[in-house]
Amino acid sequence: MKHAALCLLALSGALLLRSTVRAEDQVTIRGAYYREPSTRVIQPVVEITKDLPNGFDITAHYLVDAITSASAAATGATTADSIFTEIRNEVGLTVGKTWDRTHATVSYKYSAESDYWSHAWWASLSHTFWGNTATVGAFGGLSLDTVGFRTRTPSCRSADGFSCPLDSAFGGLGYTQVLSPVAVAQINVDGAYLNGFLANPYRQVAGIGPDVFPDQRLRTAVSVRGAYYFPTIETGLQVQYRYYRDFYPAALPAGVSADPWGLSAHTIEGRIYHRLSRDLEVRFLYRQYFQQPPAFWCDFPGNPGCTAMSTSVSASYASSDPTIGPVRTEYPEVKLIWDATSWESIPFFRWFAAGTFEISYGRYFQNDAFGDAHVLQTGYSMPY
Repeated sequence: MKHAALCLLALSGALLLRSTVRAEDQVTIRGAYYREPSTRVIQPVVEITKDLPNGFDITAHYLVDAITSASAAATGATTADSIFTEIRNEVGLTVGKTWDRTHATVSYKYSAESDYWSHAWWASLSHTFWGNTATVGAFGGLSLDTVGFRTRTPSCRSADGFSCPLDSAFGGLGYTQVLSPVAVAQINVDGAYLNGFLANPYRQVAGIGPDVFPDQRLRTAVSVRGAYYFPTIETGLQVQYRYYRDFYPAALPAGVSADPWGLSAHTIEGRIYHRLSRDLEVRFLYRQYFQQPPAFWCDFPGNPGCTAMSTSVSASYASSDPTIGPVRTEYPEVKLIWDATSWESIPFFRWFAAGTFEISYGRYFQNDAFGDAHVLQTGYSMPY
């Protein structure tokens, strides 16, 4: 459930940045390894892009998440953590069309786990003007998800008795302006309306029972980004700020006196790109994330007073999920990008000389119950 929510946020945040990019004849293979004290995620990804006649292009991808975790919340256990492995499969397809300075895409993605299934459709449209120095982009889509339950029968159950629906509509607008040959500025606004089962189906709140979330959620975010390149030292700088907030988008249910959400977050990120040689580039990234919890969140018994605080806003909802708590993270990362052109004269390896290799390592420093985490990513892209 946590992973699916993150995927939706990543999708809405990234589409505006990608909507103006034509596909290329390229194969990309990536791998990611994520490790925190109780969870390990291995994610291989294959993506193929192809230019077609008459301005069309197509992109297809397939990925697998292999998630191994020790979690009482995931199994319903109350006395000890239990080790389990979850496999998520995802496949996606995007078809694009370019008319002079306008590019449009339609996309579909299917994701499946043992207890979570998702179908998503979206479309994007972008247009460049002012001598290709400015770009306006927009996207919108719909996701129809099903949340499964292993250990209890939910009150929102569908016809099968052991699942609940979660429907989402999302969209956004973005504007990018080239300020000079070495400077770019960008602003994005995006949002998502979610309706259905939003809680973790297995997490328990001490003394209350299963998590109870509001059944509607409006996610909103605005981000600004600036980039500058110093040609003499072959170094680029990027800075980005993003503000995020949740709202209850409809009339409040009976007995609920105020918006039960109010979750907000700030993200500050900086990147430095530097070319070390003709074929080798290094990127340094540093990100800070600050999150304030919604009104119904409570980490009882760690903070017994929060029960009274949350029930004064709404006696209908309760959650101790650390992912929506008062989270603060710091994430430094270093990445190397190497163009393999030096392999052109080496037998066998010359097949890979037209491609680019990437490897990165990052470390999450987190104040939540999940603890710090290591992130290792590798990738190779090759035109064909």
